[in-house]
Amino acid sequence: MRRVSIHLRGNRGVALVIVLWAVSLISVAMIGLAGLLQRQLGQEVAALQNARALLVAESGVQMALNPELFPADMEAASRELSARLQEGWRGPRGGVEVRFIVDKYAEGGAEAGLTGEEGKMNLNALLLGDRNKARRILTNLFSGWEVNATTSSMVIDALLDWTDEDDMTTGTDEATEDYARIGKSGPRNGPFLRIEEVEQVRGWPELVKEAREGPRGVDWRKKFTIFGSTRQLSLMTADEDVIEAWLDLRPGTAANFMRARLGPDLIPGTQDDLALLPATAATAATATTATTATNQFSTGWGDLWRVTSTGSVGGVKRTLVALISRNPPKVHSRWVAEETGR
Repeated sequence: MRRVSIHLRGNRGVALVIVLWAVSLISVAMIGLAGLLQRQLGQEVAALQNARALLVAESGVQMALNPELFPADMEAASRELSARLQEGWRGPRGGVEVRFIVDKYAEGGAEAGLTGEEGKMNLNALLLGDRNKARRILTNLFSGWEVNATTSSMVIDALLDWTDEDDMTTGTDEATEDYARIGKSGPRNGPFLRIEEVEQVRGWPELVKEAREGPRGVDWRKKFTIFGSTRQLSLMTADEDVIEAWLDLRPGTAANFMRARLGPDLIPGTQDDLALLPATAATAATATTATTATNQFSTGWGDLWRVTSTGSVGGVKRTLVALISRNPPKVHSRWVAEETGR
């Protein structure tokens, strides 16, 4: 009888161990499941906030389509419409910060609001057109950036090689070095599909470094595009160095014109800028050149704009970039700034 009792107590001890082990295993599984669900929930919340931020950023793009708003009006209009969105947006715990911003006209940077795309050089049109004209304008531009003449000439040769349709190369042996040997793909033998593709051109990084570290601190992305007018440059939205290069002017020659185009209030992107008569603009811009035909530039703003709108919802920010026309309102293309650039 005593042996049976001892045997039963031993079985109960083993059963207790098994039960405790099972409970521990289930607890670990539940904790892991809870963590997994929490991560999934966090990802879904983040995706939802990102989507909401993009929708808010889209509000800025739609606002910029209004032809009644001047570029300088974008910051104030952004604040007003953001306040209206804030009033109608409520979360489970009350208000959620909601705003978008389209501002900093003509200053560039990550949140550059509304800028004239036709004030940039259309790189494809320039390189695929008159090669002598392209070489002259780019030489003027890079010289104004104080880039070394050898670097400038090499890069111009490489740009022309990239876009022409044949496999022949241009320039010296150094300039025609095979792309495969320097670990880059190219040349395309066709137009640039994205403006960032120019970074693959032989010698471009060296040129950009010289321009950025030079006295002007140039950001090349503000100077070139693959969109916009194929023949004319908008004098109302182009940078000073771009105007001087395009019109064969000496560095600093366009300074007076740059001040004049601001109008009486000396603020860019306001209504009084349009009071500058085309004849006055043409005279001011071409005062020192007799070789530039007036059909190579326009004295208006043009109607292709790049709008950059940053939407924010509860601390989550997304930036949307779009190419638009305002007369009539139309969105040509849009993309998320974090995903790609053009």
